[in-house]
Amino acid sequence: MFGNLNEQATSTLLSLESGDLSYCLKLAKRFEHMGIEEEQASNALCTLVASDALETIYQAG
Repeated sequence: MFGNLNEQATSTLLSLESGDLSYCLKLAKRFEHMGIEEEQASNALCTLVASDALETIYQAG
């Protein structure tokens, strides 16, 4: 389910509600297709969640 994400990212994503979790998993897939390395993708997702930036991304999307 969490593909190539590290333990910290997996743990962070498991704390999310289902809608946010789904969105973050889609982002992880996009990162993978863009060739972004596992550690960078994991760090990016952790940062987005920790800074409560998901709502901002939804609005921009």
